[in-house]
Amino acid sequence: MKNNYLVGIDIGTKKICTLIAQIKSDGKKEDVEIIGYGIAESKGLRKGAIVNMEETVEDIKRSIKDAELTAGVMVESAYVNISGKHIQSINAKGSINITGRSKEISREDVDRAITHASAIMLPGDRSVLHVLPQEYIVDAQDGIKNPVGMVGTNLDVYIHIITGSITATKNLLLCLKKAKINVLGMVLSHIASAEAVLTPDEKELGVLSIDIGGGTTDIAVFEKGAISFSGTIPYGGDNFTNDLSIGIRTAIDRAEKIKRRYGCALDPNLKDETFEVPSVSGKKPRQISTSLLMNILKPRAFEIFEMVKMEIEKEGLQNSINAGVVISGGTALLDGILDVADGIFSIPVRIGSPYGIGGLIDKVNTPEFATAVGLIKYGFNDMKDKGILRNKPINFTQKIKNYFGV
Repeated sequence: MKNNYLVGIDIGTKKICTLIAQIKSDGKKEDVEIIGYGIAESKGLRKGAIVNMEETVEDIKRSIKDAELTAGVMVESAYVNISGKHIQSINAKGSINITGRSKEISREDVDRAITHASAIMLPGDRSVLHVLPQEYIVDAQDGIKNPVGMVGTNLDVYIHIITGSITATKNLLLCLKKAKINVLGMVLSHIASAEAVLTPDEKELGVLSIDIGGGTTDIAVFEKGAISFSGTIPYGGDNFTNDLSIGIRTAIDRAEKIKRRYGCALDPNLKDETFEVPSVSGKKPRQISTSLLMNILKPRAFEIFEMVKMEIEKEGLQNSINAGVVISGGTALLDGILDVADGIFSIPVRIGSPYGIGGLIDKVNTPEFATAVGLIKYGFNDMKDKGILRNKPINFTQKIKNYFGV
């Protein structure tokens, strides 16, 4: 089956990653395989927000070009993430009466209930990014995932509404338009990374997802299979790097390399070693110890996880994360980060790597690619829900064009 492709573009503070996946079908089911990837340094964003549009456009183009060369196909459309401290969320409830003689709940009734729950007043500078159903209640029977076809007189729905700054959203869309990309869906980074690393059982039991990116840390709580809370902390991997740069008096790019090679957030049995670090302003290189690095990085790691814990406790969700904590993002690769989180939360903690996808997974099977892989998985499910994918060989490109009227 040819030309059945799906693209995800993760636009982050540190890097822009483009993944190209192929949808393969045996006539009964579809599988997704990564066939191309491209990575470009991100220079035009700060803490998830665009601060230089021209640089961001060029970085997106470079990432796409590398992915195209790897996969041997051209990219025209993609699912793209959105994040940043401008993201806000709220839970809401809607209730309707079921009309009709049979009292059977239809898809239209469900949509009507969601519309009722979504009718909230927003400031003029904000727009809705996602409306995510959490749970349905039919005549006081709760815990219902899909009420269509059931009989009842009253239908309640609980939803999670995610909003973003209109300005930030428009600027991101403008960057992609200038890069000649048609956006099929704009997906919150929290949702994308969770899609890649969380298991259905974890989402059902209750789990806290922490994705530590370059500029921000995205947090989300899932209960009963649905998202119940999402938030963003304006600190991430760049703060670790900046702390090192100041603490050992070296350039930012050098500090980043040192962090990746020698950095450790916590290790009671650390074997202290020394290495040479070039100084700034032409001064002589100095000898730095690994214990000094840990003393610089550890406070930042504790600060970020303490802030996450405070957010969870403020929402009253500390007893809802029965399946534990899953950490993803590039900073999840920092040695000792798991030990710090374990001490803060006192519940099971693991590092989350993408799963459930084939192809070049060995290239992207690390926590730092969670959002990019999650965009592919989200897009695949989104297109199945919209009927663009079917259980037989299809011309995927033409189906997309037909769906969007192009």
